[in-house]
Amino acid sequence: MIRFINCMRRKAELTPDQFRQFWNDPRFTVLIERVASFTGAARYAKSATLIVPANALVKEARGTRDPYDGVLEYWWDNAAHLIERVESPTGRELAEEMLAFQRQFVDLPASTAFFVEG
Repeated sequence: MIRFINCMRRKAELTPDQFRQFWNDPRFTVLIERVASFTGAARYAKSATLIVPANALVKEARGTRDPYDGVLEYWWDNAAHLIERVESPTGRELAEEMLAFQRQFVDLPASTAFFVEG
C-alpha cells in the first residue's frame, strides 16, 4: 500500500474560518474525488484540524509549531498504475488543476506533501 499525505497550512492572510470555506467547498471535494477516481485510489480522506484547546496544549508540551490546518490523504495498492496515471497528460492536467485550487487558500511553501508505505 502506498499513501500520499498532503499536510496543508492556510495562507497567512486567511482566518481559520476562511480556510475552512475553501476546504469545505464542494468544488474541492469534487476535485479530490476526480483525482481519486482517475488514479485508481483505493480510498482517500480529507481531515480539517480541530480548533480546540487541546491542540495548544500539545504544541506547548512538545515545543512544536502550530498544527497543519488540513490533511489530505490518498491510498493506492499499485505503484506502477499510479505512476502511469500521474504521468499521463490527463494526470498532469488534474495535478495542475488541484494546485491551482489549493493556491487560493494554501501556503504551499509552508505545507508539505510526501509518499509513505503501509
